[in-house]
Amino acid sequence: MSSIEEIDTDETFTSDYVSARKDEVDDIITATTIAQKKMENSIFEKLGSTENGNIIEKKKILNFLMNGIERIPMSHQGLDSSKVWISFWILNGMDMLDSLDSYPNISSRASKYLSILQNDDNNNNNNRDNNQNGGGFGGGNSHTSHVVSTFAAVSALYVIGTEESYKTIDREAMYKFLIRMKTKEGAFTSEDGGEYDSRTTYCAIAVASMLNILTPELERGVVDFLLSCQTYEGGFGAYPFNEAHGGYTFCSVAALSILNSLHKIDMNSLHRWITYRQSNDGGFEGRTNKLVDTCYSYWQGAVYIIIQSYFNYYKKQQETDAKEGDRQEEGLLFNQFKLQEYVIRFCQQTDKKYSGFSDHPHRGKDYYHTCYGLSGISLSQYNEIGKAIQSLNTFTNTFDQPSPPINKNSTNIFTISNNNNNNNNNNNNNNNNNNNNNNNSEDQLVEPVHPVYNIKLSKCEKGLKYFYSLNSINSNNGTK
Repeated sequence: MSSIEEIDTDETFTSDYVSARKDEVDDIITATTIAQKKMENSIFEKLGSTENGNIIEKKKILNFLMNGIERIPMSHQGLDSSKVWISFWILNGMDMLDSLDSYPNISSRASKYLSILQNDDNNNNNNRDNNQNGGGFGGGNSHTSHVVSTFAAVSALYVIGTEESYKTIDREAMYKFLIRMKTKEGAFTSEDGGEYDSRTTYCAIAVASMLNILTPELERGVVDFLLSCQTYEGGFGAYPFNEAHGGYTFCSVAALSILNSLHKIDMNSLHRWITYRQSNDGGFEGRTNKLVDTCYSYWQGAVYIIIQSYFNYYKKQQETDAKEGDRQEEGLLFNQFKLQEYVIRFCQQTDKKYSGFSDHPHRGKDYYHTCYGLSGISLSQYNEIGKAIQSLNTFTNTFDQPSPPINKNSTNIFTISNNNNNNNNNNNNNNNNNNNNNNNSEDQLVEPVHPVYNIKLSKCEKGLKYFYSLNSINSNNGTK
C-alpha cells in the first residue's frame, strides 16, 4: 500500500488556489451542507439550554433497554431480519451499565431464543436440507444463516456470559458454515450465494477467534484481502477500490489485529485519515465530508485505540530499560471531552421515563445508537483500554496472562463530569433540579469494553477462557 505522500498532486490545486476559492466553495448548497447547518443549529440550541446535559441518564436508559426485552416498539417491528441484532444491542447496553446479570431469568430466556435462530446440522425447524445449509445463525426466526447475524448471536451469548449460553453454540456446525462461506479471494460471503466484503470477513474471523475454531484454512488469504481494501486516503473500504468508510475501516483493522498483522497496514496513512474524522462538533464522521454520527463513537473510536496500542507496543519495545511503573498512561489520540459532549449532551434523548441515544441531535433514540453510543463513551473513558488489545493474542494462545486490570482512579479515567477544562458547561446547571444524583465521576462510568469485540472486558475474558479450554477444531471439520 502506497502512502499518501507518494501520490502526485495536481499543481493547479495548491493551498493558495483553494484558499482563494474558499468563499465560493462555502457558498455551494448541497443536501449535506443543509443537514450540517441544521445539526449545528441543534447543537447551539443544546449549548444554550439550562439542562444539565452532561449526565448519563443511566436509570432511564435502562428503562428504555429493559422495556425492549419484553416488547419491541412499533418503530422497530419492521426489522424482522435484525431481531438478533436488536437482542445484542439491548443486552450489551444493559451489560455496559452493569445491570444485565441481575435481570430475572435472562440467561435461560435469551439462550433459548437465540438457539431458535441457530441452523445446526440437527435443526430441522427451517424446512431446509440442513446438511448443506447448517451452521451459523439467522437474523430472525426461520431465516437462513448469515455471517453478520452469526456474529451478533455469538456476541450476545458472550454478553450473557453463562455456561448455558456458551453451550448453545454448535462449534462444529459453525466451523463447517464458516468454511463454506470462505472465498478464493480470502474473504467470507455473508450467506450462501451472498456478497463478501471486509465487514463479513471481520465477522467470520471474530466468531472463529471467539469460539477457538480459527484454523490456518480459515485464515488463508484473509490478511491479503483486507490489506487490499486500504485506500489512497488511508482508511479501508468494503472492497478493493471502494471509498474509505469508518465501519469498514474498523472491520479491517480489528480483523488484522486478531490475526497479528497490524504491522502490515500503512499505519501512518491510516492515522492521518482517522485524525480528520473527528469534527468540530466533537463526534466522528464515517467518511470524508459526511455528517458525524453517534455510532461512529465506537466504530472510529476503537480504531484510534487499536492504532495507539500498536504505536505504544513498538514504543515499549524500544524502551526496554524503562520500568513498567515509571510509565504514565497518556490520554487517547482523540478529544475525549468533545466526543463525550457530542454523545451525552447533544444526542442523549430523554423524557420523563426513558432515555437513549440518537444518531444526531433532536433525532429519536433507538437501540442501535444507544448501544454504540455507550460503547464509544466507554472507550473514551479509560486511558488504559489499549492494554486489552495488547493482551488479545495471549488470550487466544495460553491464557497464562489474565486481562490487564483497568484502574478506575482519577488519573486513568476521563469522564465529562470530572473534566476541569469543561468550559462549555452552563453555569446555570447548579440551579437545575435534575432528580439525578449519579453525577459523580465513578457513577458516570460505563463498564470497559474490548475495542476489538465490543463486549465488556470481564465477559470477554470469561468467554475466551471457556472456549479455549475446549478442544480446538482441525481443518477436517472435527475436534482434535
